Amino acid sequence: MTKMVYRVLSEISYKSELLCMEPELIKISKDSLDLYESGQMNRPNPENEAWIEYNEEYYAVGFLAQKYFEARINFLELKYENAIPKTLAAVGAIAIRDSLKANFDLSLGLLLPYGEWEDRERLERGLTKALSSFSFRGKQFCINLINFQCLPEGGGLILTRSKKLGTDFNKMNIAVVMLGFRDISAVIFERGISTGKTEGLGLAWMLERIKSRTSGQNLHELLKAVHLSGPTLKPRYCKPLARSKKSDFQVEEIAQIIEVADLSRKEYWEKVSTWLKINIPAHIEQVIIGGGTSEYLGSELKNLFTHTDISWAAELSEDVRLAFNLPIKKDALCLRFTDVYGLFRYQHAIFHNS
Repeated sequence: MTKMVYRVLSEISYKSELLCMEPELIKISKDSLDLYESGQMNRPNPENEAWIEYNEEYYAVGFLAQKYFEARINFLELKYENAIPKTLAAVGAIAIRDSLKANFDLSLGLLLPYGEWEDRERLERGLTKALSSFSFRGKQFCINLINFQCLPEGGGLILTRSKKLGTDFNKMNIAVVMLGFRDISAVIFERGISTGKTEGLGLAWMLERIKSRTSGQNLHELLKAVHLSGPTLKPRYCKPLARSKKSDFQVEEIAQIIEVADLSRKEYWEKVSTWLKINIPAHIEQVIIGGGTSEYLGSELKNLFTHTDISWAAELSEDVRLAFNLPIKKDALCLRFTDVYGLFRYQHAIFHNS
């Protein structure tokens, strides 16, 4: 999902807020949009009904793109290119939620896979231009981007950890490993000098493996079953995946899905662990591990880094829970917000100290 932490600054003291939007994005025609609008009986929350227009092009974003326009995630598309319409949709949704004017200043921080981080200057130019003139659900906005910071994924965790370590950070060899849905990445800091790599080995790799070996499955339903089950796929969460109508066939189908999932998980970890062994130097003193998939592979990661100090999401999960008053059952959500929250806290501190 697209994960955001934001704060509206005014004479009144506003608290920080979380906002999530589904990751789907699709370019649509004006005629398709008009047809959708003509059939609506009410106005959903802006984050659930996000469509934008800029440069005379129309995009549906998030839940609207997924549910009505049947958009699907394309893992081959570049995140930094999709970041422009997704950012416009997020900013527009926030503006509607908080009743902001059509013109305001924006300080923005974004996280990109390390492999796309080199495109940050191109992204900044594109965002500056797009934000200056776009519409959200037909309302025109002109937003001034006064500050922009783009870091590789894991940047929020590194900023948090470096602040805690102080001057010792630049004396150490530290790796930050991010395991997400689409990619995994590793950024290595050797006495402060950074290098990094990204690979398309997110959890989606395993789900696609399961999908190709079973009948009629889709990524959303598989992801839900895996998320609810944890490391081992459980029969009760596989029942919605069974397509057979006869109970005997359902039992066989569920057993097959579990068997395939177990094999695919072993293959997935083999791929991930091999990549990590190649790209994480042996002399690393501490590894910071983040991203939603890190919880799913938690036990394997502990066994892999037995001789290295592990910092799980820079110990930010509890900070996220407390900051936004999230219940314990939202552990996975807390973990997935840690990187974004780390960057947000860093930017917020700079803004108030400037």
